[in-house]
Amino acid sequence: MHRSECYNAIVDAFEKKYSWLGKAFAEEFLLTVASWNIQAFSEPEFRIRRHLLLFFEHGWGKSTLLKKASAILGDELCTIMSDVTLAALRGTVEHGQFITPYTLKRPFSICTEFGQIVGGSNTEIVQKLLNVLEEGVVTVSLAKIATLRQCDIDEIMEKHGIKFIDSNTFTYKTNWVLIAGTYNKKFLVDNAFESRFVILMPQGKLDSSLTRHINNSDPFVISEDVVDTLRKEVLSNKPVDCMVRLPDAVYNYPLTLRDSAQLLSTILCKKWWGIKSSNDEIIDAAREIKKRHDDVWKSSDDKVFDALEAGYNTMDDLINKTGLSKRAIYYSLKSLRARKVFKEGKAVWEII
Repeated sequence: MHRSECYNAIVDAFEKKYSWLGKAFAEEFLLTVASWNIQAFSEPEFRIRRHLLLFFEHGWGKSTLLKKASAILGDELCTIMSDVTLAALRGTVEHGQFITPYTLKRPFSICTEFGQIVGGSNTEIVQKLLNVLEEGVVTVSLAKIATLRQCDIDEIMEKHGIKFIDSNTFTYKTNWVLIAGTYNKKFLVDNAFESRFVILMPQGKLDSSLTRHINNSDPFVISEDVVDTLRKEVLSNKPVDCMVRLPDAVYNYPLTLRDSAQLLSTILCKKWWGIKSSNDEIIDAAREIKKRHDDVWKSSDDKVFDALEAGYNTMDDLINKTGLSKRAIYYSLKSLRARKVFKEGKAVWEII
């Protein structure tokens, strides 16, 4: 089975069960999977790894989608955790045995509640996780490791590529990829984490029609051949050509170097799956990167203001354009001191 056939089969399965939301998740998940292989075997000079964060409200299947992804990857490629702890990043020693960090256990980890960062100093764990997600380099101070025998230390160094700075301080490099879900932007820590992730936000309405589709559709099924192909290809040493030049038109958008690296990652990961990106698709992807940044940090007031600045809107218009609830929109209208008037027999809102 070709990679492109595997890709299409997985996307189709998610779309059949979870509609447009499942399709969007599957596409980003598969690009994330490809990014690990490219980073591991192609050795590009820029960052290819993609960490995926599902960012939408409670009750809309984030955990379900993540668990399906975990099952597809399987135990040999993926660990799953309910939260991120300091021990998950630095490891620990129990009963004379070194327990490796999650970041060295498997290529991928799936975290169902990224907001639950617990254990140790919050600043310490946040900084370590930021380092892992970006450079993949971690320095750990772990007093318990000094209690191990030298032969155990030698085995740890050989098996995990860990380098010791002194008796209880070591450093390691990892190609680990994190796939997670959260519902609250405060967990993105003032833009620090937001810049490390590809953030998946719903591009359609999370409403009863989506619920009806998911409830009434057939059970989620992916053939064993497809799953086996994905697992085999993830570990295959078949590097892709990483020389890519972006079309000049993408520079019409205010893209940072980090943004352009994410864009190049998207192109290369699609290429890994056998999917060619046209210039128009690349430009659309650049526009989407900028839109994602804006959507994450825009408040309700920002979204309502943007809609009203373009002209007057009915309440239904505002709901459709902002994706906010009627209650949230009313609060924002009051905050913005918007005015309710009647035009062509309809009640509309406009900025005073």
